[in-house]
Amino acid sequence: MLLNWSNEITNIDPSINFRKVGGWLKVVKGIDKSCTNGYSIEGDFIKNGDYKEEIPNGLYLDCNKEGKKSKPKSDYRLIRVSDGSLKLIDVVYDGKKNWAVDLWDSISEELDENYIENEADNILTMILNKTGKNTKLLKEINQKLDQKIIDFE
Repeated sequence: MLLNWSNEITNIDPSINFRKVGGWLKVVKGIDKSCTNGYSIEGDFIKNGDYKEEIPNGLYLDCNKEGKKSKPKSDYRLIRVSDGSLKLIDVVYDGKKNWAVDLWDSISEELDENYIENEADNILTMILNKTGKNTKLLKEINQKLDQKIIDFE
C-alpha cells in the first residue's frame, strides 16, 4: 500500500511539525547493546524528508527534527506498519545522547515474542544467584513484589 508518510505520522501525533529541519526513517532489525546511542538500533535507512512510498510490514524508527536549524529537537517514534496501517509503539521526545536505550525494551518486545518470559527468567536467575537457598529472604522478596504489583494495579 502506498503511504504518505507525512500524513500518517501527523495522524499518529498531531502535535508534530513534520520534518521542519530534517529527519529520517529506518527499518528496525535488531539492537547492538555494545553502544548506547542511535547506532545501537540496527537497520537500514529508507528515506528522509516527505515522501509517498510503499512501506512493507515491519518495525520502523522515525526521527523527526523540528525547532531551530541551529539547535533542532529530535523526536524518535517506534512504529509498527501492518497492512498499510501504522501503530505507535513508543516515543522519545527531544532525545539526548543515549536516547536509543529508552527504546530497547519496546524494540525487544516487538522483535521477540518471548521477550517478557526471557526477561522474567533472567531476573529470577539473578535473584537466585544473590539469595542462594535462603528461603526467608526469598519470601521477603516475594512479599515485596506482590506489594509492588498491588501498587501498580
